[in-house]
Amino acid sequence: MTTIIINERTEKGKSLLNFLEKFSNEEFIIFDKKPNRETIRAIEDSTNGKVVKTKNVSDLMKKLNS
Repeated sequence: MTTIIINERTEKGKSLLNFLEKFSNEEFIIFDKKPNRETIRAIEDSTNGKVVKTKNVSDLMKKLNS
């Protein structure tokens, strides 16, 4: 088995993924999309109530900039 990491944010990465998705029903290729560590931690934090609560956008911006 070989693991290949493709940057989905680039045009070439998107093009390559579009090409590979044509083979998604074949046995030789498996798409295993997993969230990165930062996303997993954010999901865990939100599940555990570790969130920043704000009243509105202005309040959010104040909290982000302080």
